[in-house]
Amino acid sequence: MATEARTTIRLKNLVGKTDAQIFLIIGPPGSGKESFAMQYLIDGFTEKDNGVFLTTDCFPEEIIEKMKKLGTDPTPYISSKAFEFIDAFSYRTGEKINNKLAVDHIQDLTSLSVIVKKLIDSQEKLRLVINTISTISVYNPGLALLDFIQAQVARLKQKNHSGILIAHEGMMEEKVIQGIKAIVDGVIEFKPLEDENGVLQRRLRVVYAPNIKKSGWINLYQ
Repeated sequence: MATEARTTIRLKNLVGKTDAQIFLIIGPPGSGKESFAMQYLIDGFTEKDNGVFLTTDCFPEEIIEKMKKLGTDPTPYISSKAFEFIDAFSYRTGEKINNKLAVDHIQDLTSLSVIVKKLIDSQEKLRLVINTISTISVYNPGLALLDFIQAQVARLKQKNHSGILIAHEGMMEEKVIQGIKAIVDGVIEFKPLEDENGVLQRRLRVVYAPNIKKSGWINLYQ
């Protein structure tokens, strides 16, 4: 069921083609990165793409509610397995999680990688969002994280899938960020900036991509 919502700019409006491309989006918490990534998945539903959301910072139920506020109820897609969550957050409650797509701890990159690979291999056309690689970095050494990210990017590209990796600004080692930038297709930067009236706006700009349709800082909400 659709609800009244602000219109979030689409990735395809910024870079055109998004199939088989991986993007790193960077910015401070609260700058709109998560909303942008959720809209990317929602757009995929209309194009018959399956979606996977790897959540490290909140419960899957919270993401569902946020997607509803963007105007799309993902429940039917979840029921049909067209949209699935990899849960790397719920273990923090200390309770046993009866979910094959959940990990017992975010430090277990091996189990996390196995789950991601299974979903990547089982889908014909997939959009993967990892929210966030910064949180994974808190619990894992830089090189281990880089190896993990490189493996997922390689798998996505091998299957002609696409994805978004979300990073919080200032939380990760610079050499790790540069290593990730070297293997993705594009980078998008997010920042809250004041407009001419002094009102704080969430803005973004494409740092680089194979095809840039809109350059410079633009508003996230149109």
